[in-house]
Amino acid sequence: MQRSLELCAVIAAWFDSVAYGDSSWVDRHVSRQAGVRLVGTDQDEGLVGEAVLAFLREEVEAMGRVVQVWLSHVEAYQEGDVGWGLAHPTLTLPNGKQFSPRWSAVFHREDGAWKLVQLHASVRIPNEELLGMAITG
Repeated sequence: MQRSLELCAVIAAWFDSVAYGDSSWVDRHVSRQAGVRLVGTDQDEGLVGEAVLAFLREEVEAMGRVVQVWLSHVEAYQEGDVGWGLAHPTLTLPNGKQFSPRWSAVFHREDGAWKLVQLHASVRIPNEELLGMAITG
């Protein structure tokens, strides 16, 4: 396993596309394979296949130039044609509310290009708030 600056750039470009409303990233970097998955914060954000592409396009177009995106950290690794990464974005909504979701993804190299095959984004909730008790690892 090795660090992947190329994949870091692909991930950073995703957040640029969100900031500018440019859905072409989705067309270039989301796999068309049947196994593509997306898990988000909303209870209905468990998507598969073509629904992932449609959701991401709509998300980018809705958020572009409306939501401000600041990316504090990106890291990525690869092993052959499989790569994965995580990012620490902060999004600022038009009303000034900010949130910093967890964001991670798995990519597969298809025809020489990195394609997203699994995406996870969720909002952090402390264990004490969610479960009523502290759990540490």
